[in-house]
Parts: sequence; structure tokens; C-alpha cells
Amino acid sequence: MKVHFSLITLLAVSPLLNAQALAPKEPSLEEAAAKRWSEMNSDRVAGSANGQVITLSDVRQQVTPFLREIRAKAKSDEEFNKTLDSIAEETLKQFADRQLIIAEFKNSMGKIPESYVDGDIEDTIRREFGGDRNRFVAALRAQGTTPLAYRRQIEDRIIFDYMIGQVRRTALEVGPGRVAEYFAKHQADFAHKESVKLSQITITQGAAETAEEAKARANTWVDALRNPEKIGSTFTFYKITPPPSTSTLSFGEVAKSISTDDYASAGGDAGWKSLEELNERVATELRTLKDGAISDAVQFDLPGGKSIWFILKRDGYKPAGNGTLDDIKVRSEIEERVRMESMKEAVDKWLTELRAKNFVEYR
Repeated sequence: MKVHFSLITLLAVSPLLNAQALAPKEPSLEEAAAKRWSEMNSDRVAGSANGQVITLSDVRQQVTPFLREIRAKAKSDEEFNKTLDSIAEETLKQFADRQLIIAEFKNSMGKIPESYVDGDIEDTIRREFGGDRNRFVAALRAQGTTPLAYRRQIEDRIIFDYMIGQVRRTALEVGPGRVAEYFAKHQADFAHKESVKLSQITITQGAAETAEEAKARANTWVDALRNPEKIGSTFTFYKITPPPSTSTLSFGEVAKSISTDDYASAGGDAGWKSLEELNERVATELRTLKDGAISDAVQFDLPGGKSIWFILKRDGYKPAGNGTLDDIKVRSEIEERVRMESMKEAVDKWLTELRAKNFVEYR
């Protein structure tokens, strides 16, 4: 593998930028970028991989969409130029790797079935152009490309995804030893704060309802939830149609029927929450409850004179501490992290081997 490149010169800032910086009106980073690209407008070869040419326009096409984001984050022209160079350099390397991967497939496996490409293109026409092929072709022309060039792009993308997928599959299996090793090195990642699993019902003061009436309504529901045999009659009292049920109605079914917050559709289930991240009054209330217990109606006054009440149910509790491999969620997360690491390592190793046996040049 031959590597010799000076990508800094590929995307070098014009010396005029420094002179302009001394002028009364400094150019914006967007203006600097526009000038930078315009100076590079004449296309040329930026590199090659196994005989496949990579042009400057290939690199520019991939980098240009990031200009606005780079501009927003850069604090100076120098930082902007440095970031742009770095992204362009990485893009060039990715182009080279992509060419090597596609060449490897063609050398070892030949061509992919035409039906794969046809199916992908038909899906795009149906999904993005309502099945209108003429609109699809017009869109390609507007982008400066042709159906044949687009077809080659799709073929290359299918080949690339297939080859990377094949390598990744070799790293899908995660052994218990690797999991234990990862956990031992990253135990701090799985420490958890004092937390509760809770469900809630939110009762909002009605437009024609006084605060006292709304509070009485909230307290009535608290009593019914603590005494489930009263839930049915409470629905009747407030002229609310209860959900169909062959047994005593639950907290979740009541929440779906009367709660006014975003958790209503999930039966009030708010999941696990760190107590220190909750409102202090709510956290204090939850700490006093036992699992399965229902809280008093906790009132909060809103701007404009209206009020809301929260009825809380503690479904579970975890003291602060470290996670363990016996915790299914902890083990699953570690397995996924290890799997991702293994797949990246497998791809990196494979690419290193590809680069070593092919000719790669950056100019």
C-alpha cells in the first residue's frame, strides 16, 4: 500500500483569507467556505484505491452538507478550516475503503443479481415518487445524474452493505467471559441512583369547576383507588363510562379513562425515575409509600389560578447502588455494547487487511 497525501493543500484556505481578516469587514465563515470551494472548482483526482479514481468533486459533494453545522460550531476561521480539512480527509479515506470493498466483492463473487437493484429502485419510485417513473427521472436530472449512474450507485451501495454485513455477522456471538470482562472495567457505568417505578393520574381543574370541587374530585378518586370495590360506583357518580372489564377495575384502567397527562394511554405508567430528578414534593411522597400503595392527591397551583392534582402509585423501588450481571437489563446492555465493539473491531481488521493487499493513494 502506497500512501502519500497532503490533504491540507487539497482543502487549503486561500492566503487571501488572512488579508481579508484585516479588512474592515471580515467575511463570515459561510463566505469563507464559499470562496474555498469556488477556488477548488476545477475538478481533479484526489486519490485512488485499487485503480479506482476518487475525484475532488466526490469529496466536495459529501462534505458540503456539513458546512452549516461546521460554521455554527467554529469559533474562528482557523478552527473552521481545521475542522473542514479533517472531515474532508476522513471522507477521502472512506471513499477509498468503499472502493476496496466493492472491488473485493467483484473479484471474489462477481455481480449481484439484477433483480436486487431493480427492486431497490422500484421501492424508491413507489415510496418517494408515488410510482411515477417520469418524476423519478426528472429528479435525477435535476441532481445532475442519470438513471444509469443512479443504478450504479444503488448496486455499489447494496454490495457495500452486504460485505460489511457479512463481516459483522462473524462478531454477533458474545461469550459470558467477554461480558464479565466488560462489566469489570465499566462498573461505574451501571451504578444507579435511588429510583422508583411509578404510575400516576393527573386531574386538572375544569373550566367550570372551583378549586375546592376539583380537590374533592381528586380525593374521591384516591379513596376509590385505595378501595377498588368503589371504583365502579365512582365512575357512575361522575357519569364516566368505565372501560369494559370482567373484574375489579385497576389503577391503569382508571388512568386511561380520567388522567389528563401524557402517561394516560399507558395506564399512567411513568416507568423508572430517579428520585433526585423528580419534584421534591413528589419525591417525598413516593419515599413514604410502600410498593403498590396510593398517595394522597398532591396539589400544584398553575399560573392563572388553575390547579392540578397528582395521584401517585409506587410500583417499585431501588436504593442507590451498583448494577449487577444478575440484572437482565444490565446484562443485555453490556451484551449489546460488546457486540458493537466486536463488530467494529472485525470490520477494522478486515479493512486493514484489504488496504495491505491493495494499492491506495491520496494526493
